[in-house]
Amino acid sequence: MQSSLFFLRSECMVQKNTAWQFLIVPLVIYFVIIIFPFLQTIYISLTNWNGLSPEYDFIGLANYKGVFTDPHFSGAILHNIIWVIIFLLVPTTIGLILAVLLDKGIPGATFFKSIIYLPMIFSYVIIGLIWNFIYEPRMGILNLFIRMLGNPDWNFAWLANSKSALFSIIAAASWQHIGLCMILYLAGLSGVRQDLIEAARIDGARPYQLFLHIVIPQLKNSTIVVISLTVINSLKNFDLVYITTKGGPFRSSEVLTTLMYRESFWNYRMGYGSAIASVLFFIVFVVVFFYFRSVMKEAGDV
Repeated sequence: MQSSLFFLRSECMVQKNTAWQFLIVPLVIYFVIIIFPFLQTIYISLTNWNGLSPEYDFIGLANYKGVFTDPHFSGAILHNIIWVIIFLLVPTTIGLILAVLLDKGIPGATFFKSIIYLPMIFSYVIIGLIWNFIYEPRMGILNLFIRMLGNPDWNFAWLANSKSALFSIIAAASWQHIGLCMILYLAGLSGVRQDLIEAARIDGARPYQLFLHIVIPQLKNSTIVVISLTVINSLKNFDLVYITTKGGPFRSSEVLTTLMYRESFWNYRMGYGSAIASVLFFIVFVVVFFYFRSVMKEAGDV
């Protein structure tokens, strides 16, 4: 009996050691690719390094003080807030409506799902190139369509106008993001309890009451995921902005990611750009933290 227990203990210890051996390589890769660059960014944000010179000074929190008093940073934050608000209203609402319609099993539902989700397989670079062509003043599809409606002299430069540039980019990003929202809500609708809907229908509930009081509450988990991913995607939007306007004209479409790039690689203020990157990381971290806390809370309730 004692020998059997000793054998079992030895086997468990071997399995634990083997598990740690398998984890060594992934942990090293994670440290090299994620943890080390993050720590290096934090350190650089405390210096006045220009990105080229081998010499730099440790200046403490001076870059962070400069960030929070910089009007360009305030403008970029405002543009990100506008982006988040529109992203939370337009793609999520349209995605939910499309998910409800397609969940009803309309003819050609699979085809429409594929078409609507198709933009999600493209990178932001491709999306930017597509919408650059759509917004082109003379031959762009959008202006051509407006001319067909009865305005033959319409040649509006959507991406070159400071009043429309930001909203034009957000429209392009929303076009891509609708597919993701739709798929997530479709997954949530598959778990909606039909017995509750039937019971409410028997009690005389109208369609909009069924949707508001029966369906929407059961989509809580899907909504948490959609909102979290929407906020995160609206904060890390460098590719699309850079391809379309590079933050212009006159910084009217500047966001945190393009401001970070501008300060780091155009103005050679790597320390200052790293401070902006650190602030952006903190914002995303807070969103992810509350997202996971909500998910774990829901899992605990289940």
